[in-house]
Amino acid sequence: MKIKIPKLFKKRATKKKATTRKKSTTTSSSTGRKADGTLKKGYRYGKGGRVVKAKAKR
Repeated sequence: MKIKIPKLFKKRATKKKATTRKKSTTTSSSTGRKADGTLKKGYRYGKGGRVVKAKAKR
């Protein structure tokens, strides 16, 4: 006599989980960064280059 398996215990096809992407910050380069991740004065986008050049004091 065959034991009837309830539908609840039938093996479900496991869905593949989407690989979680690394949460990207708005700016990627670490130049011109303070320790807490905010931009230093004079750096606008964190791409590395200074936007505001240091002016010579008169």
